[in-house]
Amino acid sequence: MKKKILIALCAAFCLALCGCDGGDDTKNNSGSSSSVNSEKDPSDNNNSSETASVKNKAEQLLDEVDFPSMVEVKEDKLEIYFGINKDDVSEFAAYICGSGAAPDEFGIFKAKDAESAANIKAALDKRVQSQYDLFSSYTPDAMYRFDDDFVEVSGTTVIYAICDNNEKAKEILK
Repeated sequence: MKKKILIALCAAFCLALCGCDGGDDTKNNSGSSSSVNSEKDPSDNNNSSETASVKNKAEQLLDEVDFPSMVEVKEDKLEIYFGINKDDVSEFAAYICGSGAAPDEFGIFKAKDAESAANIKAALDKRVQSQYDLFSSYTPDAMYRFDDDFVEVSGTTVIYAICDNNEKAKEILK
């Protein structure tokens, strides 16, 4: 009887772990692009190529730069993690360290207009400063990751990264 209970508990535990959204393997986050506005015209080829571009850049960065266990930030968490109003964003791909033990994170945000891009940049500047303040006392040995972090705007696209190789991240995200 004890064996059956133990097997049932182990099976339930395994199922619970498999059902979790934020896995440890960054390579399995292939659905990395989030589109905020689902009312886009499906016949507009620019929208699909832009989505692919955001998704491809995020996947390329996850493949080419060493990150700790990263989890995708979903649309309903934009305000919580970044202070970004989802109405300012047409699409995005953003990842943060799932364990919270490292400051590593990055994002690509397509703003709806120039004013929205400025709002997103301001929110990300605050996020980076907040992470810097937190990790300076929490894990001082990880502070080198902030040496060349960046938040940049190009047109209505805003990119940012905090990681081991910010130069490579910037190259990929641009």
